[in-house]
Parts: sequence; C-alpha cells; structure tokens
Amino acid sequence: MNGRTPTRLNALWETRIFTLLTLDGRRWLLPQTEVQALEALPDIDPEVRAPQSVGAITFAGEWWPVYCLSGELRLLPQIPAGRWVCPLLNNGADRFSLICDQVETLVEPSRLHPVPACMAPPDSPIQALVLLDRGLGCVTTTESVARLIATSGMSGDGLDV
Repeated sequence: MNGRTPTRLNALWETRIFTLLTLDGRRWLLPQTEVQALEALPDIDPEVRAPQSVGAITFAGEWWPVYCLSGELRLLPQIPAGRWVCPLLNNGADRFSLICDQVETLVEPSRLHPVPACMAPPDSPIQALVLLDRGLGCVTTTESVARLIATSGMSGDGLDV
C-alpha cells in the first residue's frame, strides 16, 4: 500500500494553506495545520539527540528531535551551509523538526495533481504534486516524513526524487 488512500488525498485536496519547505532547492509542501512553530538554527541543542537526529529544540516544555534532510529526503549527518530555519512539525502522533533553507506560507496554491505511477513507489512520501511559480512542488505530510525518517534510520537510505 502506498499511503495514498482516497481519504488522505481528499483531505490534502481540501487543504487551503500549505507550508512550503525548501531543502537544497527542492520544494516540499505540508499542510499548514501540521506546523506548530518556527525556530532558528541557534535554538538547536546538539547534545540532546534522538537516533539519526542532529540535536533537539525545546518548545512548550518538551524536546523536539531535529533532523537534517537533503532535498531528496536523505538523512544528512551534518547541517549544510545556508540552512537556518526549523519548522516544528506536529500531526498529533509525530512530533519533530527539520532544518530548512527556507519556509514560506502558501495560501490557495495551484491545483494539486495526482502522483504519476512512475513516481509513486509504495514507500514514497509524495502524496500529490503542485505546479509553483518556481517549478514543481511535492506535497507530503508529517506522517509520511516521519515514516521515511524511521525507515531511513534502519536502512541508511532515503528517497530518490
């Protein structure tokens, strides 16, 4: 099963506000409702670590693990130059942060498009595609990214996008 059930897709199609995360020039969109807050790179404590994380950020009295992913969603052991902002992602079940080049809010983005079969392996976090002014964006969810991080930790691999 590829995680693209009609119910999940319908929920994404009804989403009106997305957060655009830029990682190495690649654009990833998540529902705005899954972004709890934004923190800065200096807020990361590198001494507090979960497996595969680069540190943690304290927010609302709790530690949030921080992960560094490439634009292809591969776990990176170090933070690349140019990364500076950390959206705190929370869908009620998964809670973590990513280090991004840039974070923007998109209100009413262009129409979402289904993922072509050639881009939809069962473990892909890509739920839909959207055409942006600056190119193609991949729509995903916190749950999909959390699953990818968990499985990347076991295999040392990410996703080739």
